[in-house]
Formats: sequence, C-alpha cells, structure tokens
Amino acid sequence: MKSRLRNVLVGVTALGMAAVGYVGGKEGLKLVSYPDIVGVWTGCYGETKGMHKGMKFTKGQCDSMLIDSLVDHETGMRKCLKDPDAIPDKSYLAFLSNSYNVGVGAFCRSSMARLANAGDLRGACNALILYVNAGAKKNVRGLVLRRTDERKLCLEGLGKWEPFSSSCARSACPPASSSGCWPFTRACQRFATFPSPIASPWCGN
Repeated sequence: MKSRLRNVLVGVTALGMAAVGYVGGKEGLKLVSYPDIVGVWTGCYGETKGMHKGMKFTKGQCDSMLIDSLVDHETGMRKCLKDPDAIPDKSYLAFLSNSYNVGVGAFCRSSMARLANAGDLRGACNALILYVNAGAKKNVRGLVLRRTDERKLCLEGLGKWEPFSSSCARSACPPASSSGCWPFTRACQRFATFPSPIASPWCGN
C-alpha cells in the first residue's frame, strides 16, 4: 500500500516529518505508560498497542514507534478513501491526526470519510468538529481544542479556512445545504450549550 509518509527511496518524507511533529505535539510525549481518559493503557505519543502498566521508554523509542504507527493508521485510512492522493497535504494530515486519535475504524465510519468520498472535502473538514466525545465523557475540552485546530489545518489545505464564529453567523446555511454547511449547524447547536471556556475556541474568539 502506498504511503505519503514514508517510502523506500527517501525513508520518512517531508509530510511524514510534519506528521510526527503535528500528531506528536497533539498527543504529547510521556516516557512511562499511563491510563488515558477512558482507562486504556497508553504510552509515548498516545500509543496503545502492547501497552501495560509499568512500562518505560526513551524518546528515540517513542519517535520510532510514532512513525510506524502513523504509517499503519495511514494505510487503514487510505483503504476507506476513494482518492486519498487527491487530498492536499494539510487536509490529509488533519484526517490522519484524527484517524490516529479516534482509530481507523471510527474514521472510516465517520461523516468525514463519507463526505470526502462524495467529493465534498470542505464538508469533510468541517465534520472534524463533531468528534469531541471520549466514551461517556461529552464535549471534552482537549478534544474541542484539537478538533478546532485539525479543522483549521484541513481547511487551510483547501485555501478555505475561516473562524468558526463566521461560519455560525451565516444566515443562509440550512442543514441540507451543500459544501459542508450541515456540520456547522450541529456544532453551532452543540457549542451554544458549552461553558464559556470551552465555547470560546469553537467560536474563533
């Protein structure tokens, strides 16, 4: 399976290095294993595979583990996208970051993948902001911030980024309209009930 992160000629590509920096920065680095927000044993940059209590790592081990895991997630993500190489680098990286965070299966079942496969990349980018829950925990602040940034990166790849507040302020944006307006309708309704410290990042204030 083709990878845009690593190839046999140059090893890790420029996009691969960008992915390590971006996703690694979002996940944070921890050199010991720990239970995550839903109790799953995790280590390094959010890695869960093979993790258990009491593990320790070096940064070099974590960096190597991250690129391997990113390529694995990329492989799964590409399988459920009709034309992954038509997606601009920044948008591709935003979807990969989400896939790494929520899992390939969840990404492939998501409105993000469905809209991308329908040719509505703007709608797919906007749909990123809908995925802010962790198990039974709703509207998790860290996920709100992460999805806001992933959406911004994704739309930058299309040259169509704008603050969330501008999107929510549109008067002509019915739920069934084209170009991905419907995620805004749902997200605007959702953030309207958030406590102020969480609502602010969504609104671009």
